[in-house]
Amino acid sequence: MHYRVDGAGLVPSFPVGDGSNNPSYVDIPLGEGEHSIEFIWYGYDYGQSRWFIADVKTRAHTVKFYVYVSNIFGGGNVYVDNIQRSSGFSKTVFSGNTIDVGAIEQNYNGYYWMWSTSGSYPSKWVRQKGVETLISYSQFTTYNVGSADNSASIVAGLRKVCSLTFQANSSMTINGNYRTSPYTESVVEQNTISALASSYSANGIDFTFSKWSTSSGDVYSPITASEHKTYAAVYTGKPNNNYRSMSFNNSQEGQPVQITWAKHPLDNSSISHYAIWRKVTTSGTPTLLTTVNANGSGSYTYTDYDYAISSGVNKILLFYDVRPYYSPDNSYSDPSFEGVYGIYNTNQLPGEMAQNQTSLEELPTSLSVNNYPNPFNPTTTISYQLPEKSFVTLKVFDILGKEVETLVNENKSAGYHTVIFDAGHSERGRGMTSGVYIYTISANGIVQTKKMLLTK
Repeated sequence: MHYRVDGAGLVPSFPVGDGSNNPSYVDIPLGEGEHSIEFIWYGYDYGQSRWFIADVKTRAHTVKFYVYVSNIFGGGNVYVDNIQRSSGFSKTVFSGNTIDVGAIEQNYNGYYWMWSTSGSYPSKWVRQKGVETLISYSQFTTYNVGSADNSASIVAGLRKVCSLTFQANSSMTINGNYRTSPYTESVVEQNTISALASSYSANGIDFTFSKWSTSSGDVYSPITASEHKTYAAVYTGKPNNNYRSMSFNNSQEGQPVQITWAKHPLDNSSISHYAIWRKVTTSGTPTLLTTVNANGSGSYTYTDYDYAISSGVNKILLFYDVRPYYSPDNSYSDPSFEGVYGIYNTNQLPGEMAQNQTSLEELPTSLSVNNYPNPFNPTTTISYQLPEKSFVTLKVFDILGKEVETLVNENKSAGYHTVIFDAGHSERGRGMTSGVYIYTISANGIVQTKKMLLTK
């Protein structure tokens, strides 16, 4: 048996056996479309020693291929030729055929999928076979089948709608609109949304919005939607001075300047200490005098023995500022100086009293020492408290135990004391490098040791 396809040359079928039997089957490669196959059986006339055509059969065959229509997310339903089909529906076609397709907006796998015509990620139909090619941005369209479309997929690019929930301790602005917490905005995937929380104040702290926190990490506005997600506002806190009620001993002519202020509303675990600043005249350079531990309630005082209160001639305009330190965010209040008139104090009391600032509460009951800031560069204030009058030794050592400087080596009264250690200007400290240093206080046979870190 031989055959020819669409009138082409004869092709032998190579029958199995000795040639006396027809083959049980034959593989004939056909491209898609309509084909005519002519089967020819030859016989051999041994008497005349020649071949002859014993039989001829002609068959018509139609060859089609599959094109698949599906959603970008795999499941759900699509329209194929105006009939709703399951995603992945296969249709047999010829080259030159057309397929009418339509995307169906629907709920699937916890999301609503829509045909999006705006934003940075619009919906579209694409052909997927090797390189992806664009078909149309219309939700309903017609596709013309090509000769290379065997097993190609026609995919509807529906976009999922993400629910973004925002929670804050203040009001919010979502895409320029005022919102209250909690608020949920629907955003098509891969599109962005502007989300900002307002600043607010509470318990003497001014909170400024900085970022959003999610279960997978921190995010800044604008936010790109990718899934359902909850965002919690994160704020940076800074103390304000609304609580302060700072005052001076204005009526005590000739006495050292004394500052009194109220305790910050937050407890000592959040407000750890107060920094005392002074500047002389309005154009003077602010100077950090000391820090006062926040170890009580009610009011605090600090006495500046360098100057005395004056209301007479030769007076100097002095400015003082008390800045609370907010430990959770390592922040001080903004500068806010208040003025008083004074003169140079020619009757200064002993040096240790100039370092002694005591809360109006009771004296401390135990020895303790600490420093701030830590790490520091190049100065840090070492604060210590004494339950009774003591001979105090306070020294700084490097990590190998070599003494760097003796800061205190004298009698001190009971109360709260500070001393500033300057790693850049002390006689031995000029050569100090970055690293860990040890400071040790000894008083009445009790010794305490702490670490501090110098960073240059």
